[in-house]
Amino acid sequence: MLRAALIELGQPRLEAIGIVSAGPIRKGGLWNPPNIMPTGIVESHRELPRFIPVIDPLRDAFACPVDLFNDCNGAVLGEVYYGLGKDIADKSTLHLAYATISTGFAVGAWDGGHLILGKDGNAGELGHVVAQENGLLCRCGNRGCVEAYCSGTGIVSNARKRLLSLGKAARDMSALYRLTLVGGSRPASPSRIETILDNITPALVFEAAEENDPVAQSVIDDAVFAAGVAFSAIANAYDPEIISVGGGIALVNPGLLEPIQKEMLQHLNVDPPEVCLSPLGAEVTERGAVAVARRLLKL
Repeated sequence: MLRAALIELGQPRLEAIGIVSAGPIRKGGLWNPPNIMPTGIVESHRELPRFIPVIDPLRDAFACPVDLFNDCNGAVLGEVYYGLGKDIADKSTLHLAYATISTGFAVGAWDGGHLILGKDGNAGELGHVVAQENGLLCRCGNRGCVEAYCSGTGIVSNARKRLLSLGKAARDMSALYRLTLVGGSRPASPSRIETILDNITPALVFEAAEENDPVAQSVIDDAVFAAGVAFSAIANAYDPEIISVGGGIALVNPGLLEPIQKEMLQHLNVDPPEVCLSPLGAEVTERGAVAVARRLLKL
């Protein structure tokens, strides 16, 4: 893809490559990322430790500096240089955090001129703060994580579990179940409830909640509570002036922000930060990747 882009742009070489990705990050690659599974791995091997090298192969292929950041750490750079901080000349006056509610949940933080990275670049993995003791199983292998409730994957898993726990009569009355039957993208046999529930999407859960479906509303309530806990952890840990929010779930459902902010206020020990949608929208991580590359060139 990069080589094709060089040909299309008529450029002889790349000067630098900035990469942002879901983590965790370790030694120039991705270590057991819960939301990224390489193709071609058989089911029996999917629980084995896996390392996906990123920096070295690209550095070898393009003979230029390469750096890899956790997507939210990259996104907060995007906010600093192209979004909320674009018109602020002195970046040392900025104290902001970026949170994504998307396939997963994660955070990046900028504190007075410095990006908070941690020893391996994984600072901000607050999606794996426990929101519910002994709660839903998270893809990371632990239970009750924020991400197990407030993410695309978490919303679907929670909705699925709740519908499975209902008796047939109650399930048939659920607007979420009806929407799943009608709007599913996969063919399903009516006799296979598990197959039918494979069609649940976050969009269907939010649509059913708009119809006051109690199952869907409970799933959204769980997501709001978990996010409120996480946002309070962001505020208590980093003390930002602003928490900028992005990711597919948040951007498509901006009405989540007000109840999340209200929940956050129940758990704070600092002055509350402002909570707003990222002005960069879906481009915030791409802008972050550009910022990572520019840092390599000291631009």
